[in-house]
Amino acid sequence: MWTKLAVSEHELTECMDGLREMECDDRMGHRFTVAIVEDNYWVGKLLESYCEQCGLQVVSIATDGEQFIRMYDQLLPDVLLVDIGLEGSLDGITMVQTLRRAGYQMKVIMVSGTTNIDHILTSFHDLGSLYFLSKPVMLPKFQAAIHKAVAEIQLERSLTQQVSPPMKTTWITVKNQKSQLPISEESILFVEKEDKRLSRIHLMNGAHMDSSTNLSDILAQSSPMMFSPFKGFLVNMRHVVSYVKESRFPTSRRFLIHLNHTLVKIPLSRSLQKEFGRLLQDIHDQV
Repeated sequence: MWTKLAVSEHELTECMDGLREMECDDRMGHRFTVAIVEDNYWVGKLLESYCEQCGLQVVSIATDGEQFIRMYDQLLPDVLLVDIGLEGSLDGITMVQTLRRAGYQMKVIMVSGTTNIDHILTSFHDLGSLYFLSKPVMLPKFQAAIHKAVAEIQLERSLTQQVSPPMKTTWITVKNQKSQLPISEESILFVEKEDKRLSRIHLMNGAHMDSSTNLSDILAQSSPMMFSPFKGFLVNMRHVVSYVKESRFPTSRRFLIHLNHTLVKIPLSRSLQKEFGRLLQDIHDQV
């Protein structure tokens, strides 16, 4: 994923000073791409018009947050213009949080008619928004938001000589209460069956969530990096450190898998030990 660079206020100010004299026209040369996620057709067209006046290339106008997440890897926009209220099960804040958890560090400008202070604070503190534009959006404020985003992008590019391209993300949709929630496979440590109805998904950041999605349904959406080492468990091979024979019980025929980011040990069936070991060695050889 793209690495977020630490940018000082002085460096950003200098870069913005050079951009502030620019009017919104084609002199930007379409070097920067924008995706608009807005469920109001006319607001979306207005934002598209503003972007075109600023020489920005609009790569998508979407109304549904979950659908947008699924096509994000094909777009990889420099800037997101996001409304809070969207079609479908995800609002704009949850959509951006999901992309952030997957490691994406795009510039986000929230666009909304809300007066809810909690939404506004969340957009700045949790999402790293550059701007919160209130509707109706006026061109001068839009220009200021875009100039700030472009200034940060240009500065980060100038400080980074070579950045690895983002890896393609595998998205897994799970049932969480009454919602369908997409989760990036890379953020999952392991999944365990809690009972007949619930599975518990453990994430890299220490959080976990309960889902009514079966382990077999999760595995069907996953890449080969998700492995079932024991009945009732899935483990993400990306985060496996090692595995050892269980020593607590001398007669045990199981192994225990050690993962990064957690002290929990995952059981590994003896019948799957060789397959698991080969897969783990293949992964280490590729690194």
